[in-house]
Amino acid sequence: MSLNSISRRAFLWGVAGFCAALPAGCKGMADGGGVAASGLAAGCRVRLPNPYTESGKPIVAVVRGTEFKSMLAKGMELLGGFARFGSDKPVIIKPNFVWARPYPTSTDGASVLAVIELLRREGFSDVTVAEFVTKRTGLGGVGESFDFYGFNEKAGAGGFRIDPLADDEVAEVRDGRWIAMQRVGVFRRIYEAPLIIDMPTLKEHNFSKFTCALKNMMGAVDQQSCADMHSQNDRSVARETRLQHGRLAIAEIAQAVNPDLTIIDARTVIGKTHAVFAGGIPREANRVIISGDPLAADRVAAGVLAECYDPFEVAVTDDTFSHAARIGLGTALLDNIAIKEATA
Repeated sequence: MSLNSISRRAFLWGVAGFCAALPAGCKGMADGGGVAASGLAAGCRVRLPNPYTESGKPIVAVVRGTEFKSMLAKGMELLGGFARFGSDKPVIIKPNFVWARPYPTSTDGASVLAVIELLRREGFSDVTVAEFVTKRTGLGGVGESFDFYGFNEKAGAGGFRIDPLADDEVAEVRDGRWIAMQRVGVFRRIYEAPLIIDMPTLKEHNFSKFTCALKNMMGAVDQQSCADMHSQNDRSVARETRLQHGRLAIAEIAQAVNPDLTIIDARTVIGKTHAVFAGGIPREANRVIISGDPLAADRVAAGVLAECYDPFEVAVTDDTFSHAARIGLGTALLDNIAIKEATA
């Protein structure tokens, strides 16, 4: 579907969201996007200027290989290094730890450690790995993910911290351009982070159809935002309308967080659904994708998934990507993306 096919119900949700969000959204933008003095309302987090561009186009580095550490180093070499953001900034790394299960269902813990090592080598001394941890389950839920990769023990010796975000306050983000979400509750430690690195995995999804950089921001927002994204408060709405609402909401949640750098570990991707233990089909892609534009990174990644898993079609991302571009999250047209390829 395209944005032109948004249902009447979704449109009415959008009108309500626009009316509710406009005063707070305008105030947030007037304040430069920071948290309002009351602490209750804010504009979208302000992303750092993208230092990785060429002739006005965002650069997406695509590195082929099998060993993440060397692929990461090659990709950052292509882009000019992390330090182009300024190495004095504290960094938050946001992985996909939705399940305490091995890569590619979740972000590879070894890949996160490789990013931290390279950051520290370039002079970044304040690094936190943050993910919204809500519960512990026998199925290996998010409450066990830090334990799964041994991050509780590795954090001190590895020169980084972990943050489960569960006790954090939220910034109530609103924006007048949104049509699906009336508000997004971004955890303050995320919202106020000087530099956010998004580290998703690349997968098909049975709800959103596609999950990568934009959808990974679901772990940076509160439970109410997750429920609203899934339209859980209105079960009278038809399933397809709820699905479309969710695909638009993904773009708006990602814009609320506005990650500064995206690093996609796409050595292995998953087709059919987003977890191998739930029937997802892993495929070798042997790529790492890096960009200062999260939407451009997702667009290139969608092409890689379609290449490696035939049933997936890039067209299923149209709702999310076109809406993300419309609200200013980034670039979704391949002609407007500078792709730099290398092998490690």
